[in-house]
Amino acid sequence: MELLTLVLTGILTLVSPVGVTFDNIAEGDIREALHDAEQLEVRLDNAPNYSLLRGNIQRLRFAGRGLYVTPELRIDTVEIESDPIAVDINRLNQENATSIPRFLREPLQGAMRVVITEADLNRALRSQAAAEPLRELGIGITRTNDPEAQTDPQRFQIVNPEVEFLANNRVRFQLEIEDRRDNESVQIVLETGLASMSGARIQAVNPTILINNEEAPTQLITIFSRILDRALDLRKYEDRGLLARVLKFELDADRLEVAAFIRIDQPDAFSVGTPE
Repeated sequence: MELLTLVLTGILTLVSPVGVTFDNIAEGDIREALHDAEQLEVRLDNAPNYSLLRGNIQRLRFAGRGLYVTPELRIDTVEIESDPIAVDINRLNQENATSIPRFLREPLQGAMRVVITEADLNRALRSQAAAEPLRELGIGITRTNDPEAQTDPQRFQIVNPEVEFLANNRVRFQLEIEDRRDNESVQIVLETGLASMSGARIQAVNPTILINNEEAPTQLITIFSRILDRALDLRKYEDRGLLARVLKFELDADRLEVAAFIRIDQPDAFSVGTPE
């Protein structure tokens, strides 16, 4: 969702009288917001062109490959195509473009396709940015109650985190927790299927957890499933004005492909409910 916001914010920053080559301006703004981009193309379809200065875009088309949101996180492919967009120019000129829904005169909707490769995901997992979240995950799964697990990050370290995409929309994740004080290690292997449920959430299917090659207790697997299901529940974004529904979810030997319908509402149309 952060990448979608970044792209749309790049578009909004140019919907004011700043020039005539709008496609190039949009591309430049998005490149500046990203850490890097191997390929990037932005098309704004308008007839006549001056309607863009009134805050109207007939269609936005964005295609990017090799997008580095951070130095560690590369997204292989992103494609976005929108329906007509109507922006409140006066409000946009008065405020910073940090909250997209505030600047919409009408809901914004369109389609988005994202491809993430196994290799790119593994590179991100081995980065320094992922070290602490992975350490907390590993300690949570093994239920290490030693206070030093939380207070001494140098004692417990994550070694060799790796994701492997399998057949039938299954994924395997493994890592080792190394106890440097006691010179011991714990190996954790998580494997689960992933399935789209009515497009609103991605659910764990037949998950398993092995700790040092022994099956984890059923209660731990249940807790893991609930945490994963909650993390991949798209309904949690609806109270922020973003409705997303998965149209395609496919894992193959080396990549994950997701296609989704996206709708961003104005603030007064936000859902105030919470996912069940």
